[in-house]
This record gives sequence, structure tokens and C-alpha cells, in this order.
Amino acid sequence: MKKHIFIYIFLSLFVSRTLAQESAHLNLWGRASVAYLHGKKWKYEAEIQHRTQNDFPANERNVLAHNLLNSIRTWAHFQYNEALSLSLSPFAYYWHNRILIAEADKNSRTIQELRFSAALDAKHELTEKLWLMNRTCMEYRDFQNTTTDITRLRIRIGLRYELTEKLNLVLYEELFLNLKGAERTHIFDHERIAFLINYRILEQLRLETGYMYISRLPRNTDEFLHENNFIVHVYYTLKGKQHEKQNAGKHS
Repeated sequence: MKKHIFIYIFLSLFVSRTLAQESAHLNLWGRASVAYLHGKKWKYEAEIQHRTQNDFPANERNVLAHNLLNSIRTWAHFQYNEALSLSLSPFAYYWHNRILIAEADKNSRTIQELRFSAALDAKHELTEKLWLMNRTCMEYRDFQNTTTDITRLRIRIGLRYELTEKLNLVLYEELFLNLKGAERTHIFDHERIAFLINYRILEQLRLETGYMYISRLPRNTDEFLHENNFIVHVYYTLKGKQHEKQNAGKHS
């Protein structure tokens, strides 16, 4: 119980400090995911995302003021062993709204993107409850209403601490690099630093919430943008009959 109280106090101070910043980009990230487990090795996933942003030109704090992004994405995950998994996203579609910097940005057209991704996830046990996490992902971004496509590399490293069977904390840093399609001055795309809380409400239902700081270099400028993002993700997992049969003996 004391651990839970400490977490909420920490987050309250973190959020209060963020909201106190002047001229801050404030965003809310929402995601809902449904996954299907097939046997011990395979998991198939479909997700939708909705992100909103504050009215930065008017210096308002309402994170629901304007759309930022909408997307749908599918994944196929293969668990090679306990420490290593492979993921492939054969289809994802994004609708991007311009990040609001000036008043004229509110009238900008929506940019549509078709994205293909492949990722490798690895974890290493440091102690009984502490894990080192690493994720390397390659993305091909096919923008539908622009002439330039982007090949982007994502490298994430972080820690996961298991407080209880239902509750864990995650702290990570992720670097995004444009390998192809961007000018040399814009190889750096953006960097994310996140603190997340994962809570398993039910066996099939998990809630992820927290805070993410982003330092971004937009392709149309040489000035960095700094964003404060609040995260609310919901994950629901279905188990196939084959998965249930393979795991039935574990509890007998």
C-alpha cells in the first residue's frame, strides 16, 4: 500500500510541474488494443489510437482542444523464447494533424500515412523483480499526399520493475532516427523519455498510464519542439482454445 501511495504522489508532483510550465505543448495519447493468443508462441493484435493536443498558439492548457493523430494498426508477435520476441506490423494507417505552433497551423490539411514495421524485443533479468528491456524497430513510412517517404529506426532501452503480480513500473528512453528520405540535418527525428505504470485489472485486461517527454525536430524547421504527453492505454487479451489446452496442465 505504501508503494502505491508513493507512486501516486510522484505522479502528482510530476504532472503539477508539467502543467506549471509556460508555453508547453500538452498532449493526451489514448490507445485501445485487442490481442489474440494462439498457442505458446503467437499473438495477433489490432489497435486504434487517438491523440489530442492543447491550443498552443493561444497558450491554453486543455489537452483535448484539437486532434493530433488517429491510427489503426495490426501486429503479429512471435515469442522465440522467454527473453526474445519478434513482431511484424503488415498494415498501419495514420491520420496526422499538424502540431500547433502558430494560428495558421489550425487550417493545415491532414497528412495520411501507410506504415510497415518490424521489431525485435529482448529482456534481461537483473534481479528477481528488475528487468532490462530493449526494443529495436524499423519502420517504412509511406506518406500518401507527399512525395517523400521515410525509413526510420527506433531504439528503446529501459527498465521494468515488478512491484506485484499485477503492478509494474516502466522507465525508458527511445531514440528515433531517419535513415532514408530526410535531409542529413534531420537524421534525428525525436527522442522519448517515459515513465509508465502498468496495472492488470483482470486476467485479460491491462491498463497502462503515465507521462512521456518528447524532444522533436520537425522536418520543416531547425528548432526543437518539446512536448508533455499524458498516456492512457488499454489492452485486452483473448486466449484461443489451443493456448488454453497447452496451459491447462500448469495449474493441475
